[in-house]
Amino acid sequence: MIRTLSVVAVALLLSGCDFINRSSRTMDTMLGGDYEVHIQGFDKPFQVVNDKITSQPDKGYYIFYPTIAGEKTLVQSPINLTTIIKKD
Repeated sequence: MIRTLSVVAVALLLSGCDFINRSSRTMDTMLGGDYEVHIQGFDKPFQVVNDKITSQPDKGYYIFYPTIAGEKTLVQSPINLTTIIKKD
C-alpha cells in the first residue's frame, strides 16, 4: 500500500513539474529590442536588431528574424539548445 502511494506521489510531482515548465515557457515571448541568440552547434551567435523573439512552447522552439547576408531570415531554434542575451 505504501509503495503504491509513493509511486502515485512521484507521478503527481513529475507531472506538476512538467506543467510548471510548460507554463513558464508560455510567457517567454520577448517583445522589441536587440538580442544576441546563441544556439548550441553554431559558432557565431545570431543578432536580432530592433525586433522580437517569439516562443512556441507547445512546439518547443523560438522564432526570430536575424539579418543574415543582408536579408532578414526566419530562424527556428530548439528552446532547450538556445540562449538569448538582451543587448542594451
